Amino acid sequence: MKIVSWNIANYDDHPRWIIRKNLIADEIIKSDADIIALQEVRFNKDHPSTKATYMNSAEQILTQLQSENKFIDAKIITQPAMHYEPSGFWEGLSIISKNDIMETGTIFHSHINNPKDMNMRITQYSAIVSNNFVFFLFNTHFSNEEMNLRSNIGEVMSYTDRFAGYPMILLGDMNATPQNENIHKLIMQGLIDIWKKLNPEKKGFSYPSKDPIKRIDFCWANEPIAKEIKSIKLIGNKPDKDGIYPSDHLGLVIEINS
Repeated sequence: MKIVSWNIANYDDHPRWIIRKNLIADEIIKSDADIIALQEVRFNKDHPSTKATYMNSAEQILTQLQSENKFIDAKIITQPAMHYEPSGFWEGLSIISKNDIMETGTIFHSHINNPKDMNMRITQYSAIVSNNFVFFLFNTHFSNEEMNLRSNIGEVMSYTDRFAGYPMILLGDMNATPQNENIHKLIMQGLIDIWKKLNPEKKGFSYPSKDPIKRIDFCWANEPIAKEIKSIKLIGNKPDKDGIYPSDHLGLVIEINS
């Protein structure tokens, strides 16, 4: 089983969406993914792609995959994190899965409004079944402001604590490097940084995609599932012939024995 985690760069702040959408879908197909966790999923009724389809960016990626005869029977779960205006303009997270989803939910994080980060944050989870193996997948996009980041991580630790002992993966854009003291708290809860475990000699820089200088996109796992993870690698690190990258972040693909 393979999981892709990717901040796809929302289509309002980042140009060339139709090209990027197709590049993202191509990378997902090449990775042979079974589950996709996306961050910065955007719905803006006035964006040309949504005006034409009334689909958010994750739904558009899924439609592109299905046009290539992939993810035909997939389930998609999307949770807006913040509504920017009541007329239909939001951003959030999506999980797309070929596997059965038994349960899903979301925690809405507390937020102190400030000029550095005015966005609300959430963590989305799904209980996923793969060949009679059940595990809990948490998809998140933490704040880039230190005080909100601290509360995001504390709340995630409390939220995931009820799943202690069950196979659990936490992944997404965490807007902090491994050296950040708040990120380090995840280790105290018994979570394992999968990139560091499997690729200790590689930096794993994931942002920005054109010339990565830091690792802020993670996959954490607890012991019951970490021992089953075979590999983790970066995707989306090559532009097309016109120099366009799929996103401003590189994606992660994680392979699990199941």
